[in-house]
Amino acid sequence: MEETQTSSRTGEPLTQAEREQARYALGELALSECGPDTLSMPQKQLDAVRSFFELVWALGVRTGHTAPAVAGVPVDQATVTRAFKLLSEQMTAGQHSGPALWQKVDYHGSVTQRHGAYWVYAIHEQGDPFDEEPELRYDLCEMRGVRAVSVVTNVRRSSLTPLPEYRTTV
Repeated sequence: MEETQTSSRTGEPLTQAEREQARYALGELALSECGPDTLSMPQKQLDAVRSFFELVWALGVRTGHTAPAVAGVPVDQATVTRAFKLLSEQMTAGQHSGPALWQKVDYHGSVTQRHGAYWVYAIHEQGDPFDEEPELRYDLCEMRGVRAVSVVTNVRRSSLTPLPEYRTTV
């Protein structure tokens, strides 16, 4: 009888505390501890998954699946990196056939003194209202320690060869 009453109850919306805890946890996962294995995710990607992450967080809390046995034990960096790498690939799949953000590329464009391997740190859409599809342009950088230093901007897709390497360290 008690089960019937519980299963027929209407749910309650997420509380402010649940949302804050989930945002904090997502931020910790995405930004790590600024150590050598840090994976920095663009804010756009974090915003895209935030509401789903909040839902999953609340479901775990409300169903009691956040057991004390793992309290205070962080998720390993390889698992976090893999999850965000997959997210990045999924978000960029179908959008364009070019490289993704923080993917390494070989640049072979018109600025010949800059030929070489760089990281894609920005992707811009350019076009006019009468074209069917906007053209993507890429900004490339090299990493100096934890700083991204711009090397070439406004690069056409035809000047790049994507490499199978994603940034997992700063």
